[in-house]
Amino acid sequence: MNERSTVGQEVPVEGYAGRPRDAQLEYKAILANASIGIAFTRERKFTLCNPKFAEMFRWKPEELIGQPGDVVYPSRESYEALGAIAMPVLGAGRQLDVEWEVRRKDGTTFLARMIAKAVSPTDAQKGTVWIVEDITAEHASRASLEASRDALERAVAERTAELQDANERLQAEIGDRRQAETRARHLADHDALTGLPNRRLLEDRLTQALALSQRNREQTAVMFIDLDRFKSINDLLGHSAGDVVLKEVSGRLVKQLRVVDTICRMGGDEFVVVLPEIKRASDAANVAAKILETVAQPFTVEGRELRITPSVGISVYPDDGRDAETLIRNADAAMYHAKEIGRANYQFFTEQMNQSASTRLALENDLRQAVLKGEMRVCYQPVVNASSGRVAAHEALLRWQHPSRGMIEPADFIHLAEDTGLILRLGEWMLGEACRWGTFIGTGRGLPVCVNLSTRQFNDPKLAEMVAHALKETGLPPALLELEVSEPTVMHDMDLALAVLRKLRGIGVTVAIDAFGAAYSSLVGLRQLPANKLKIDRSLVAEVHKGGKAIVAGIVGLAHALDLKVTAVGVESEAQKAALVACGCDYLQGFLTGLPADADTASKEYV
Repeated sequence: MNERSTVGQEVPVEGYAGRPRDAQLEYKAILANASIGIAFTRERKFTLCNPKFAEMFRWKPEELIGQPGDVVYPSRESYEALGAIAMPVLGAGRQLDVEWEVRRKDGTTFLARMIAKAVSPTDAQKGTVWIVEDITAEHASRASLEASRDALERAVAERTAELQDANERLQAEIGDRRQAETRARHLADHDALTGLPNRRLLEDRLTQALALSQRNREQTAVMFIDLDRFKSINDLLGHSAGDVVLKEVSGRLVKQLRVVDTICRMGGDEFVVVLPEIKRASDAANVAAKILETVAQPFTVEGRELRITPSVGISVYPDDGRDAETLIRNADAAMYHAKEIGRANYQFFTEQMNQSASTRLALENDLRQAVLKGEMRVCYQPVVNASSGRVAAHEALLRWQHPSRGMIEPADFIHLAEDTGLILRLGEWMLGEACRWGTFIGTGRGLPVCVNLSTRQFNDPKLAEMVAHALKETGLPPALLELEVSEPTVMHDMDLALAVLRKLRGIGVTVAIDAFGAAYSSLVGLRQLPANKLKIDRSLVAEVHKGGKAIVAGIVGLAHALDLKVTAVGVESEAQKAALVACGCDYLQGFLTGLPADADTASKEYV
């Protein structure tokens, strides 16, 4: 290569206009701060590298520029051997990913993982970009770990055999004593009739729950439950029948609670429930509603069918009290208020919470029936090719046409659907609708339909099975379905994400990483994901024409190096569009390029 670049020289950045000096500085900043080695070669010579690459090979950046490629290989033969592997791959426009021994300037060698991609598969003169990691320590650590593990397993097996006999003798000796101590502790802390915790244990667990809520700045709810007209059962059928009812009620209450919750029998027909670390007061209202429903179901006692209802009072930390005694007392007061207004209901200690919980519970009840009543709608927003402006795909967007509230946007009900688990049913319905529409609009035209997966859907073990069923039932080719999952969801548990994405790719659908750049972006994690596309978050798109161009350009460049297509989301102005096209984005989506429309309207232009 004839042209040479050094760290002190201006490097022109393709796609920038107006402020070349600023663009140059931003471009250098991206390379300078990268935690992986990045280098560019042309005509088998180094034309540019970042500090991490030079440091890895113990060269100064300016010394390495212009050097032939073989200076970082143990021998000319090694260099040519890699070239024989790399040239067909790079020439075909594919990505090279190999582990290879390389050489530092001082002659020492190390094992590296190298990822390479031709800048232009059709023009070899434009050179190649290389991403390099030193994996010597990783390999050595793995070998050492395996050797240590083998030695440890042998030692553990020998010691285990010695201890097994001694342990069996010891367990036999202390078994009786432990059982006796366990029985004594249980009787001291639990109700003899129902086996539930008693007041002593309740106060201890409630105090712990309040300390945890204070530390995590969350709420804890206390529910005081009293059975309506329970005395009449004792008077009519006797105390033995009353005991049967109390046992049955306690069993039904336990089934409505989480493992972390506590339920206590205070005495007689009174129970107290502690719900630690709830997100909002309405969560307690949901539990109370379930308790009212389940306890009200008929009992059969001594051949007679009985019905009994509970009255429930609720207090919430910290608004209704900051200690166990105050919260129990206020929940008790709220319970008496529930009895005063007719029994068989729940009441919060404060009216404001009553109203808020009632509103959310009403919305939840409506949402449970929305699909059955045909109130859910799917709109479709076009995704256009950045170069030609032609529609390349459609994204399916969920809407709720409420009979009295009108059109409800997803922001007002998706979180509720996530909290209650209804998102799984809504998501399955939406996927089926989108696939049916996609079969009509996509077949013969090659227009995919994109469907966003929520975090709860993505973590559902039956996701791949559900997607395959929807494709089979509607006849939509897998290649015409694009599933989008947000970057935070994927990065939260990489092992799980890799397993799920591989299953989806195995079905043949396209996978896009949505909202990229909204939270944190892991380039090392990104290259491991079996994805096809990146969707740049609208927060970055909003600033792309106001100084954020370098960030978007860096994301696009690295995405293309990893063979990923890039879609910019939330495009609303011509200035944003021009900047995104200049950055090399493949697709654009937003109000500027196309508004969401109902299924019929979105289909008309293709009829």
